[in-house]
Amino acid sequence: MARTVSAVKTLNSSSVPSATTKQLLYKVPPKNTGLWNMMYIISLVSNETPKVYWYDSTTTNEYFIVGGKNLGVGEYVLLSDAHVALKENDEIRIQNTGTNDVTYVATIELRPAEAIQFHG
Repeated sequence: MARTVSAVKTLNSSSVPSATTKQLLYKVPPKNTGLWNMMYIISLVSNETPKVYWYDSTTTNEYFIVGGKNLGVGEYVLLSDAHVALKENDEIRIQNTGTNDVTYVATIELRPAEAIQFHG
C-alpha cells in the first residue's frame, strides 16, 4: 500500500550548515521505494539560484536535477509530470548559491520494496 509524504525545508542565512552547503531534504526509508513526483522551489526574499540533486545510493552517484534558474522574489520552479524512481536510502539534496531564503518542497509516493512481504 502506498503512502504519500512531503518534505519541506527553507534555506537561508541562519541555516546550519550554511545554505550554500548541500543539505539533505529527504532520504527514502529502508525497505521502501519512492516515486518523486513533484517539487516546488520558491524564492522568498531576494534573487537566488537554487540547486537540487538526486543521490543514488546503489551507485553512489549524485545527479544534478535543477540549477541555473535565477529566481526573483516570489518566483518559483515547479517540477511535475516527470518522475524519478527512488530506492531505499536514495536522497534528495538541496543547496542555495547564496544565503537568501528559498523554500524547497518535494512530494514522494512511498511503497514497500518489492522484496518485502507483509503478513497479516
